[in-house]
Amino acid sequence: GLFKFTVKLRVSKDAPWLWIKDIDGSEDGEVVLPATHTPSTNLSSYLDDISRDIVVTPRQAVTSAATQTVWELKASTPAAQGQTCGRAFYSLGKAIDCIRWLGIVRHNDAWFGPRHGRDIFLLNEGAVMLSFLRRDGLHVVIIAISGIDNLLTTLVSNENGQILISSRNDGPESAHARVLVAVDKTCEEAIAAAMRPVREFVRGHRSSTFAMGLRNAGSASVGETTRLQAWYDGFAYCTWNGLGQYLSPSKILDALTSLDKKGVKLTTLIIDDNWQSVQLEPGKSDFYRQWSDFEANKEHFPGGLKSLITAIRSVSPYIQFIAVWHGIFGHWGGIAPSGKIAKVYAMRTFKRREGIFLGGGDMTTVDRSDTERLFDDFYRFLSDAGVDAVKVDTQSFLDYADHADDRLALITAYQDAWRLASLKYFGGRAIACMAQIPQTISHSWHIFCNAHNALLMQHFDVLPDWDMFQTSHQYSRFHATARCVSGGPIYITDTPGEHDLDLIEQMTAKAPDGRLLVLRTEKLGRTVGMYTGHSETQFLQVRAEHYRVVITAVFNLDNVPRTKLVSLSYCEPSLAGDEAGYLFRVHSSGKLLRHADGSLAIMELHFGPHDCHIITRYPVRRFQQTDVAVLGLLGKMAGAAAVMATTYKVLPETSEIQADLELKALGNLGEKWIRPLKLQKADPN
Repeated sequence: GLFKFTVKLRVSKDAPWLWIKDIDGSEDGEVVLPATHTPSTNLSSYLDDISRDIVVTPRQAVTSAATQTVWELKASTPAAQGQTCGRAFYSLGKAIDCIRWLGIVRHNDAWFGPRHGRDIFLLNEGAVMLSFLRRDGLHVVIIAISGIDNLLTTLVSNENGQILISSRNDGPESAHARVLVAVDKTCEEAIAAAMRPVREFVRGHRSSTFAMGLRNAGSASVGETTRLQAWYDGFAYCTWNGLGQYLSPSKILDALTSLDKKGVKLTTLIIDDNWQSVQLEPGKSDFYRQWSDFEANKEHFPGGLKSLITAIRSVSPYIQFIAVWHGIFGHWGGIAPSGKIAKVYAMRTFKRREGIFLGGGDMTTVDRSDTERLFDDFYRFLSDAGVDAVKVDTQSFLDYADHADDRLALITAYQDAWRLASLKYFGGRAIACMAQIPQTISHSWHIFCNAHNALLMQHFDVLPDWDMFQTSHQYSRFHATARCVSGGPIYITDTPGEHDLDLIEQMTAKAPDGRLLVLRTEKLGRTVGMYTGHSETQFLQVRAEHYRVVITAVFNLDNVPRTKLVSLSYCEPSLAGDEAGYLFRVHSSGKLLRHADGSLAIMELHFGPHDCHIITRYPVRRFQQTDVAVLGLLGKMAGAAAVMATTYKVLPETSEIQADLELKALGNLGEKWIRPLKLQKADPN
C-alpha cells in the first residue's frame, strides 16, 4: 500500500512550528510498502485496454521465482513501400494503479536518457523501456525490441495517457513488432525477467552474415580473453578534450611524457578525432569533414600512422593498447566522393532527415555490398600499423537516412561489418560511441542519466562507458567518483601538466609492472531511486556490488551545501550463513560503523556544493571469538573491488585464522579484526 507524510519542525521549544514545505518547497513524502502477494497471471490486471490486434503469449519464467510473470506481445507492421517505411501504432491502454513511472527514452537520435512521472503517463520521446510502480508495490516493466526484421519499435503515449507501441518497418515484407512485459516485486527483478527472453530472441535472430562471422571467429583463446580483461581494466588517456582539435605527434608524445613524469603509467591510449585524412568544402564547419584515405593526414602526421604508433611505444613502452577513432561512416560528413576510398569501393549517397543534429542534405558512404570489405581492409591497415583497438563514433548516423530503402541497406550491414572486423583484428576491443551515454549537458545530469541507463544496460553484453573527463577542474572528484562506482572503464583527457595526482591515485591501483589499473566492481553501478526525477531530488545514490560487498556513491546534485541522513537499508539485509553483521566505511573520512542489520543503519553525511561520498558495506565473518572484515585496498574509491577471492581457515594446531586473498592489483590491504558485537534489538522509540 501507499501512504504519505510530511515533516513539521521547530528550532527550539519556544520557536513556532514550521512545515517543511514552507521552508524549502518539499512535497509530501511517499512510502510504498513492498508487495506481499504473487503477481497475477492475467495481463489485464496491469494494462487496462490492450488492442485486440496484439497477440499476447505468456512466457515461462527462466528462473524458478514464483514472483515473476512475463508476457510476449506482438503485432503486425506493414512492409515498406520503396522509400516510405511501414508504420503501425497499437494501444496497450493505461497502467492500472500507477503512482510513479520511469522511462528510458531516445533522448535524441544519439543518446538515451531517463524520464519520470507520477500517476499520468505522458512522454514526448519514444521509450525503449518503461517501468511503472503500482500502489500495491508491484513493478510493471515493458521493453520494446528493435533491430530485428528491420524494425524500430518504441513506446510512446497519447494525450489520454495510454501506452502505445510505435513500430517502423524498413523491410520489404510485413513483420511483427515485439514487446516484453514483466511484473515482479522489485523494479530490477522485473527488468531482469523481461530481458531474459529479449536476449534469447535477439540471439536467435542474428543476421546470417554476423552469425557466420562469429562461427568463423571461433572461441576466444585464454590469451585473448586475458587481453580483453586487461583492456577493460586498464587506466586510459584520451586525446579529445586535453589536446584539442589539432592533433600532432608532438602533442601526443608531450602528453604521455607529462603523465610519465608524474608517475602515471597508462594501460591504454585513445587517439581521438583529428588524425584521419579528410576533405572539407570551403565555408563548412568541421562537422562536415569527409574521410578520404586510410592513412593519417599528411599535414600533421607526415610519417604516417605506423610511425606515430612506433614513437608512442618507444616513449611509453608500458602502454598495452593504442586505440584510434573513426566515424561509423568514416567521419562526421561521411566519405569524400573524390577521395581515394571512393575510388576503391562501391558508394551510396543518401538524404539525411531534417530537424536533427547535422540533419538535412546528402551524405556519401560505402554501399552495403562493400561494407564488409571496407572494414576488413581498414582494420587490417590499422592492425599492421600497430593499433590494438578502435573507437567507433557517430553510430546514431546509421538511423539518419530519410528513406526506408537507405536504412534497410546500411544499418545491419554496417553493424555486422565493423563488429566482425573488430573481433577479427582486435579481439573485440572496441568502443561504440554515440550509441548509449547522454551528452554532457551538465555535470550532475550526465551522471544522473548514466546511472538510470545502467538499469537496462547491465543486461546487455556490453560494458557501459560513462565517458572521459578531466581530473583538474572543480567537478573532477564528482566525475571520478561516478566512474569508480560505474563498473565500467575510466578514461581521462587532461591537458598536459594539469593532473590531479591524488585523484588519479584514488581511482587506480598499480599492476606489478607499474601500469595503472581501474578497480571495476563485479556488478555495474546503477541508481537506487529509479522513480525519482532529476528535478525532484537534491541527491543521487548509485549502487554497485562486488560479490558480497556493496559500494554506494551519494551525490549532492545541488550547488549549495547540504546534510543528508543516508539510510543504508538499500543494502539487502539478509546475511549469509557465516556472516555476523556488516561494517560500513566512508571513503573520504575513513569513518567506520558496525551494524548487525543493514536495514537499521543510518549515517549522517555533510556535502559541499556538487560534492559526493562513497560508503562501502563489508560483510563481517565470524570465527569463534573473532570477527573479520576485509576492506580491500585502502585509499581507493572502489578499493573493495581489488579483492577477487577470499578464503579463510582455522589452523587446528594453533586455532589461528588464516586468510588467503586474491588481489587484482598492489596496494595497502585493509583488514579489520574485531571482537564479536553483542547484538541488541532496536529501541522502537
